[in-house]
Amino acid sequence: MALPLWALTLLGLVGLGVGLRPRKLNVFCSEMELNHLVVDGSSGVVYVGAVNMLFQLSDDLRLQQQAVTGPALDNKKCTPPIEASQCHEAVPTDNTNQLLLLDLPGKRLVECGSLFKGICALRALSNISVRLFYEDGSGEKSFVASNDESVATVGLVSSTGPGGERVLFVGKGNGPYDNGIIVSTRLLDRTEGREAFEAYSDHTTFKAGYLSTNTQQFVAAFEDGPYVFFVFNQQDKHPARNRTLLARMCKEDSSYYSYVEMDLQCREPSDPQGPAFGACLAASVATPGASRVLYAVFSRDGRSSGGPGAGLCLFPLEEVHAKMEANRNACYTGSREASRDTFYKPFHGEIQCGGHVLGASENFPCGSEHLPYPLGSRDGLTAMAVLQRGGLNLTAVTVTAENGHTVAFLGTSDGRILKVYLAPDRTSEEYSSILVEINKRIKRDLVLSGDLSSLYAMTQDKVFRLPVQECLSYLTCAQCRDSQDPYCGWCVVEGRCTRRAECPRAKETGHWLWSRDKSCVTIIDAQPQNMSRRAQGEVQLTVSPLPALTEQDELLCLFGESPPHPARVEGDAVVCNSPSSIPSTPPGQDHVAVSIQLLFRRDDVFLTSHQYPFYDCREAMSLVENLP
Repeated sequence: MALPLWALTLLGLVGLGVGLRPRKLNVFCSEMELNHLVVDGSSGVVYVGAVNMLFQLSDDLRLQQQAVTGPALDNKKCTPPIEASQCHEAVPTDNTNQLLLLDLPGKRLVECGSLFKGICALRALSNISVRLFYEDGSGEKSFVASNDESVATVGLVSSTGPGGERVLFVGKGNGPYDNGIIVSTRLLDRTEGREAFEAYSDHTTFKAGYLSTNTQQFVAAFEDGPYVFFVFNQQDKHPARNRTLLARMCKEDSSYYSYVEMDLQCREPSDPQGPAFGACLAASVATPGASRVLYAVFSRDGRSSGGPGAGLCLFPLEEVHAKMEANRNACYTGSREASRDTFYKPFHGEIQCGGHVLGASENFPCGSEHLPYPLGSRDGLTAMAVLQRGGLNLTAVTVTAENGHTVAFLGTSDGRILKVYLAPDRTSEEYSSILVEINKRIKRDLVLSGDLSSLYAMTQDKVFRLPVQECLSYLTCAQCRDSQDPYCGWCVVEGRCTRRAECPRAKETGHWLWSRDKSCVTIIDAQPQNMSRRAQGEVQLTVSPLPALTEQDELLCLFGESPPHPARVEGDAVVCNSPSSIPSTPPGQDHVAVSIQLLFRRDDVFLTSHQYPFYDCREAMSLVENLP
């Protein structure tokens, strides 16, 4: 698709962030507002859900296919199928994409819109114009997403049941004209006379109470082993307060006996007893080391004492599981009176804790009909923010690992991507900021490519592809080191800044110098410390760190403009013979500083250099004699 002139101009302007040169980013522009983005890691294809449209893009964001999803005759009060004679309020209505998910084993795309009470369709991954399943006349059992554009819907596709059926787990808030279902498990295939998107069983839904005292805004869904998790914000009315909740249930639990939720709080390290950050705006799960971690960004509005701002908090899933099991056990085996202030039944109803023998939690990891279910606990996890930003919101987060180092990419409300190094001690450092689109909010779907080399970011009407690193743009070791980019290091024998995997001898000592170690090959001492320009001799240079060298790694010494000659390596020292010809001593000085360069003979790759003084005794005496 040919881009208009303004879009081509944009290609050269976007992404002028912190770096050595302007970046040219791949960009896709839409006339309709964009809602969701997913990437097929194996094929590289990018799928984008928008108002009234779906787009299928190549990995470099060229349009491959598109499909129209709206507008259509609808009204939030009416039950589909919509007939003008039965729904007099129906008018042409936009279709906001509420859910966009990949089902890779089934080679299909799940897409749910706001039209017709939030019904869904299945489309072919190879061509989204091919609709594999769509039914708008199945009634309430097919209503999946919220039909309120301001109420978020989240979900994931996984397998459950003895046959490994592919199912859709969904979490959504309850808009004024929604069906009240908060969490549900949906079929993805027709089975035994039941259609796709019907509830997996009669019990696999949670419905809010008719007079619900709370409202939910879902943020993320993810799975961990046998469990499904939901992150959501809840506005409690009695008493009035904002809460961020993390819910868990077993994927195989067809009756939702195992559902348990608890509070998550993110606080400032400088004021751990002060008010916590408010709502969670985005969350992502990654495995930077041996275990998985939930990364969540929280906001603080301007009414708080600290002013507007945002924080990033980490919740290791090992700690999450341990806390949830401790809560389940405390409810099952504790006294009913002691549990009333801590435990409750989510969405509606009264919880009945106590009365169960020790070990009930361990013996029934996925609950049972004789145990209290579902279970909510006010005793959750609190974490200290590893990163804080004042004056703006963090709107998106995704995390990855590079060579054992954890890197977070954060979207902001003013159109930037922050690159952050997360150290093992849970400190952080923002090492780069890329301006994607000025003053345009980065949307929640911030997605890495399958090979982890690119990052896809989305604003209101544009999708951008950004490189996760630009090591090759740093032309010297000093530039590479000062970038502090955890992806980058100096590949010594090749004389360039690279990722570790792209440096052929990175495993050898001193051959790949990680930028965050803040080191470059340097001459730290020279013996003798100076030499007469009229005498020849050897200069012993102590080099640190000196890379491990083989017989094929011949070093050359180069004094100023003199021809290079072979060096001799002795331990961590390099020995050079001084040249027979030294440049003249500048007038008024007693020495001349000559640059000694060390090069690899192969390709003349620069290793390091040092300014070495050659003294001129005659000039020194002349200066002394001319002193007043």
